[in-house]
This record gives sequence, structure tokens and C-alpha cells, in this order.
Amino acid sequence: MSEAAREDAETLVEQSDSRAVPTPPASTPSSSTSRTIATMATSIVMRSEELDRARAFYRLTAMMTAVAAAFMPFVPGPRALRGLAMGLCGVAIVANVIAIRRLRDETKYTPRWVAFMGVLLGVVGELTLFYLGLFTAAVMILPLGVYFFGLSESRMAARTTFWTGSLCYAALSVGVVTGLLPDLGPMPIGALPAPWKWFFVVMVQVVFATTYFLARSSRRATETAIARVERANRQMIQKEALLAEARIELDRALRPGEGRYTGQLVDGWELGELLGRGGMGEVYKATKGDAYGAIKLLHPIILGDPSHVKRFEREAELARKVDSPHVARVVGTGFGPSGVPYVAMELLTGKDLAWHLRQKQRLRLSAVVELVQHAARALSAIREAGIVHRDLKPQNLVLEERAGARGWKVLDFGVSRLEASGHTLTQGALVGTPAYMAPEQARMQNVDHRADVYSLAAVAYRALTGKPLFSAPDVASVLFQVVHDAPSAPSAFARMPDDVELVLAVGLAKSADDRFQRAEELASALAAAAAGKLDDETRAHARKVLERQPWSTPRDGEAT
Repeated sequence: MSEAAREDAETLVEQSDSRAVPTPPASTPSSSTSRTIATMATSIVMRSEELDRARAFYRLTAMMTAVAAAFMPFVPGPRALRGLAMGLCGVAIVANVIAIRRLRDETKYTPRWVAFMGVLLGVVGELTLFYLGLFTAAVMILPLGVYFFGLSESRMAARTTFWTGSLCYAALSVGVVTGLLPDLGPMPIGALPAPWKWFFVVMVQVVFATTYFLARSSRRATETAIARVERANRQMIQKEALLAEARIELDRALRPGEGRYTGQLVDGWELGELLGRGGMGEVYKATKGDAYGAIKLLHPIILGDPSHVKRFEREAELARKVDSPHVARVVGTGFGPSGVPYVAMELLTGKDLAWHLRQKQRLRLSAVVELVQHAARALSAIREAGIVHRDLKPQNLVLEERAGARGWKVLDFGVSRLEASGHTLTQGALVGTPAYMAPEQARMQNVDHRADVYSLAAVAYRALTGKPLFSAPDVASVLFQVVHDAPSAPSAFARMPDDVELVLAVGLAKSADDRFQRAEELASALAAAAAGKLDDETRAHARKVLERQPWSTPRDGEAT
């Protein structure tokens, strides 16, 4: 093992009393989306704002129309036309009151209804203006309507309202200018030269068009601003998760204990630099003649617990059973100073995935495909040896680069389980790393190879998104999320093909039966998804999984 194994020893979450890990009742999964999370959030905010604006608009419009109707009996003009204008005002008031009542049920606020109200109020308003005067100050109410409906979520409603109002006013104003219709307003323009008349006609249309485009631009600017806030919020969540993860690693690095065996001999191995320290042991760089290796020794302070000693010895036993170029090779075992058991392993010349993610935050899709393929080969060999790893995580995956060769290797069998016998030496205890633990493992149920498939999918999610699956301030909360909650959609944190997200959904399914049954299937599907060649059967299965447990939306305060 190498410097990458500084955190080689297993993250062991061990509770001898199962009550230390509470199991609250299942929570209801949050509704979610994969690709359109930001769009949906923006739409929700904009719709809420539009509903509030609509309520205010219809109230104010009803009040203005009522004021206009109140003046009708006192203004001069033909009685019949004045009566018609008052009737139109009454229609507008009734329409606004109905709109206000209809808005009590937000589901009734549909694009078609918005367009209908826009056309109705536009036509009624302009016919009323024909009596009040098309070239008087009363015409100012029309741009208000154009602006309100121009801000609508529905482009169809906005365009329909604009063109109806614009064409209706154009027909009436052109009719007055050409003499086809009478100019009934208190300030007729009949005495003005023709150029002035056409100037008024054209400028009102310019004001209408400018108001409409200003409204649509304002809506787009607001949507863009909200989307930017959403992106900033997701980035903040991601950084908080990474910070929490870094704190965990720092706590692990600061655990007490020095390289007390540096310089000593262990069965001919001279112990040198302390490479790593974990919950059960220390790892030293060692030399034996011209050979280099990594020696892992059990902590002397836990020698008094026979179960820990047996688990340490079993790690070497299990590792010897696995024959794969993607699994760290054990070259010897024995007892070192003061009877401390040791395991001698090959020295890996590379760094673990956790180190790479600290440098780059996330990996390219092609790199993750390679990682999953290599890890799947290792897990396949582990499965064939009758073993469930149970603690696959970034710290237990090392990228070895030597003499032009490149490959990922799986480390650490300290909490592995013999599949055939079910023997773990951890009965009554929870073992593994919560953020990468399968739900059935978090429930302390018997696990099989499919738990390792889940962990590998969780590692892939972390490498692609730059964010762990779940985060919380304590272990119990993380375990609750693992069992009951859906992770955030990967596309909320990084761009990736839809098929890749579908593959992750299957790999991370809560039910082991819904997952890929073998790690090789996960690796093959991910490679196909990255190449745009995912088969229809996997797509259909993934969509069924997401129907039962959809991705969740990122939440404020989400932590590692």
C-alpha cells in the first residue's frame, strides 16, 4: 500500500447496543425531477408571483372601471352610446369580480383562461375608449393591460392579448382618422393635419409594442435571476458537503497515535514511514531486501479484544482468497513486536479516490466509467471468493500508475462478510461507512453482493457530482437518510447524459431486487450510457424505479 492508504483502515461505525442507532418511522420521499430541477423551482416561484400580481390587477381594474362608470351619467354625448359604454363598464366589472373569485382556486388559473380574460378585457376596454376618446388620456389604461398580460407565464396568452388589443385599437383609430368612424372623445383630432393624426396612430402602436417587449424581457430577466440563485444555492450546498467531508477526514487524520514501530523489524521487513492510521491499525512503508511493501499492524490498545484480533486476521485470510489485478495483494501475515499481528501487502504507487476528489472535486465521465469497470472486476473476484466487501468507499479505491500501467485497486477487507456462512464477527454491531452503505446494511440485515453494487454506485455518484449521496451532522441522521430518503438528482450538481442518471438510479435503488444484480452489470450499463447506447430494457426499469422513489430536490443545509 502507498501514501494513498493514509486512511486505509476501515471506517468502523460500531454500536454494540442497536438502540444507539434510532430507527424513526419512514418518511415520505420528496417529489423531484432529474433534469429540470432548476426550471421547476423557477416556474413555481414565478407562478406564485403571477397569481399575487393577478389578484391585485383584477381588483385595481375593477376599481378603475367602477370610477369610469360612475362618471358616465355626467358626461355629454349620445344617450345610447353613453348607455352602451356604461354597459361595457358593467361587463368589465363583472369579469374582474369573477376573475378574483376564480383565483381562489389556483388550479383554475390556466393559460387558456388568462388568454380569454386578456381578449375580453381588451375588447371591452377599447370599445369603451371609443366613446371616451381614442386619443385622450384614458388610452393609458391599455399599456397597463398589455404589460400585465405580457408578464404571463404563458407566451400564448401574452401574444394573444397583445395582438388582440393592438389590432383592435388600430382598426378603431384608423377608422376615426379616415373618417369611417366618428371621433366621440372630448378632444377630437379632426382639425389636426393628417400627418399629426397618423403620428398618434403609429405612436400608440409603438407604445403597445414597447410595453409588450419590456414585459417579456422583464419576465426573462426574473427567470434568469431566479435560476442563478438556484445554481448558487446548489453550489453552496455542494461546498458545505465537501467541507463536512473534509472535517471528517481531518478528524480521522488527527486521531491519537504515532509511528511507534518505525525502524523496527517485522519478519525481515524494516518498517519505515507511517503511511496511514485507522480505527484498527497503522500502515507502514516497509522494505525487505530489494522488495517494497506495506505492513499493517493492529493497534496494541485493542489487542485485548479477541474479536478485533480475529477480524484483523480474517482480513488477510479473505484478501488471500481473491485473485484479481484490481485487488491489493497480500504477501504475508504474522506477528510483530510484542505479539502484534500484521498483514504484509503490496505497496501501491498511487493515491486513493478521496485524494483525487479533493484535488478535482469531481471526475470526468470517462474516468468514472474506468473506475467503475475496474472496481466491478475487483468486486466480481471478491464475489467469486464468497465474500461481500461491505465497505467500498473513496478511501478504499486506489489509482495505481506504474510504468505506464494504470488501474484502480480495491483495499481493505476488515469488515467483509463470508457470504456462504454469514460470519462477520460483528454480530449486534453496525459496520461500514454510512454515506456509502446500502439500505439493508444500514438496517443491520444480512447483505450480499448487491450491497457492494449499491456502494459502487454511491462512489460513482460522488465522483460524478462532487457530492456524497447523503449528509447530516451525525451518523444516526445519515443512516436514516440512507434507509428512507432519496438522494438529490445527480444532474442538479453536474451535467451528464440522462441515461447515466438512469443507470445511477438503478444502482442506488432502495430495494436490492431493483438494483443491478452484479457489479459487472452496473459497469456495463454505465459504459453504454456514457456512449449513448443504453438498452431500452434498462431505461424502462430505471424509470419504474424512479416512479417508486424519485430523486429529491437539493435542500438548504444538506450536509455530508
